[in-house]
Amino acid sequence: MTQVPFGDFVAAARARGTLVVQPRMGFSDPRRMREGLARTRAADAVTVGTLTLDSYTRVRDLEAARRALADGVTLNGYPICTHPPDTTRAVLDGIHDASFPVQVRHGSSRPEHIVSALLGLGLDATEGGPVSYCLPYGRTPLADAVAAWRTACEMLAAHTGDGRVPHLESFGGCMLGQLCPPAVLVAVSVLEGLFFARHGLRSVSLSYAQQTSPQQDLEAVAALQRLAGELLGPVDWHVVLYAYMGVYPLSRGGALSLLAASARLAVTSGASRLIVKTAAEAHRIPTVADNVEALETAARAAATTP
Repeated sequence: MTQVPFGDFVAAARARGTLVVQPRMGFSDPRRMREGLARTRAADAVTVGTLTLDSYTRVRDLEAARRALADGVTLNGYPICTHPPDTTRAVLDGIHDASFPVQVRHGSSRPEHIVSALLGLGLDATEGGPVSYCLPYGRTPLADAVAAWRTACEMLAAHTGDGRVPHLESFGGCMLGQLCPPAVLVAVSVLEGLFFARHGLRSVSLSYAQQTSPQQDLEAVAALQRLAGELLGPVDWHVVLYAYMGVYPLSRGGALSLLAASARLAVTSGASRLIVKTAAEAHRIPTVADNVEALETAARAAATTP
C-alpha cells in the first residue's frame, strides 16, 4: 500500500491554498465504517479519514467490547483492538492510500494497546496527549498517563523510516471544551507537542478549539503558531482547528452557519486542517451523510474565504 506521511499530505494541501477537512467518525460495524471512509474520500473536499474508537477500547475494557460485538450491540466507535486485524484491513483496503490518509482518534490516557493495534495495520497517525487525554476524562493519575504516553510516542517513533513519518496530534487545544481560557489551551497544546518531539516524533499537530470570540481566536492561533515556530525547531508541525465544541445550535441552518464560520476562522487564522461538526450534533449521533454534508459545507466556506 503506497502512502505519504500524514504531515506531508497536509503540507501539500496548504501549499495549494486548500484547507484539509476531517470528520469525527467511528462506527462499530465494519461495513458502515468502510462506507464512511469511502464517502469521506469521495466528498467534494480535500479530506483525511478518521477511525474514532469506542469507549470500551479507550479504557482498555476489551472484554466488554468483545461481548458487545458478540451480542450485536452497537458501540459508539470502532473497536480497533477487538475486530480481527484482517477485518480492519478489509475496511481500509483500496481506500487508505497516498491520496487519503487515515487518522485514529480515541481518547485514551493509556493508549499503548491502541498504538500497537494501529501500527500493526499499517496506520501511523493518531492523536491525544498525556495531559489532554488524562485530566478531563478519567481517573488515571497524571504520572501514569505521562509514562504511558511516553511509551506510546516511542512506539510510534520506532516506525519512522522507509518513507514513514508517524504523526501525533495534541488534543490540548480542546481540553475541557469551552471550560479553559485560550491561553491554557495554547500552553497545553504546545507543551504536548514538545513532549511528543522529546520522545522521538518528527511530525506533530497542535490543536485549538474555536471559542465564542473570533478576534480572540485569531490571536490565540497566532500565539500558538509563534510558539510552535520558536520551540519546535526542525519538527514538522501544523495547526488543526476544532469546530466549536460548546453547545451546538438546534436548528440545521444555525449549525451549518456555525460550521461555515469555523472554516472561515481556519483559513483566516492560517490553520491547515479543520475537524468538523455536523448539523445533527444537537440531536443524535451523526450519520455518514451528515458527516459528508459537513465536510463539503466547510470546504465551500473555506474556498470562498479571502
